[in-house]
Amino acid sequence: MTISFRFVTFLSDYGYEDEFVGICHGVLKRIAPEVEVIDIGHGIPPQDVEAGALVLGQAVTFMPPAVHVAVVDPRVGTDRRAVVIGTRAGPPLVGPDNGVLWLAAEALGGAVQAHSIEREELLLTPVSRTFQGRDVFMPVAARLALGMPPEDVGPEVPVDSLVRFEMPKPRVDDDHVHGQVVQTDHFGNLQLNVHRQELEDIGVLLGDRLEIRIGGKSHTGLYCLAFAEVPLGRFAVLEDSYRLLSIGMNRGSATRVLQAARGDAVIFARLRDSAR
Repeated sequence: MTISFRFVTFLSDYGYEDEFVGICHGVLKRIAPEVEVIDIGHGIPPQDVEAGALVLGQAVTFMPPAVHVAVVDPRVGTDRRAVVIGTRAGPPLVGPDNGVLWLAAEALGGAVQAHSIEREELLLTPVSRTFQGRDVFMPVAARLALGMPPEDVGPEVPVDSLVRFEMPKPRVDDDHVHGQVVQTDHFGNLQLNVHRQELEDIGVLLGDRLEIRIGGKSHTGLYCLAFAEVPLGRFAVLEDSYRLLSIGMNRGSATRVLQAARGDAVIFARLRDSAR
């Protein structure tokens, strides 16, 4: 069979301590030995669908043409749907219909079709109620990579019935920006749902000092381009590689020092004594 996609990408909350990721690789290779797997990451916090959606949505536009598999599935083994979503850009998405695929579909031009995975002959049987990355999603992804059209997995699902996850929106209120932590990373940076434009809307320019309110406490940071522009252990507010604002520290962990987590509210204000 002609290969339609040379790559399958894989994102999950499986971690690396157990055999789950390796088994999923093995299942794909047994069906499609010439297809390569790109691991986007497996450190998504357990059952954190929103974190998985955000990471996948940010990653897919940097991937080669591929079948994208995401398994963050707190309702595994229940009546939640397993789906293949076709995108305007072409690459299909495979995973549970719980919102984890939605931002990636949007990043790939939007969902144009969806099908419920129901054909048993495509799956590893008996299908486990607890490990459907192995038994459902990887076997289907392998066959999609080998050229099977999405409609062959099962009945069509109306696109407008898919579970969606929308990024929370920031709010500009006079001289304050109200945002939210949407992700923390390995380095302890706090990624926010705030863009540069929102800071500019309250008169903040590069080089200005900011008040950062989070967790009921107030801190000071510098709006800058690089972590090293602030002294060691000081806070930097900067545009990250996805063009979202992040709070970081020079040689430190903002997550640990601020005791912050995804979902926490953040308020920015320009300090009155900030120099241009």
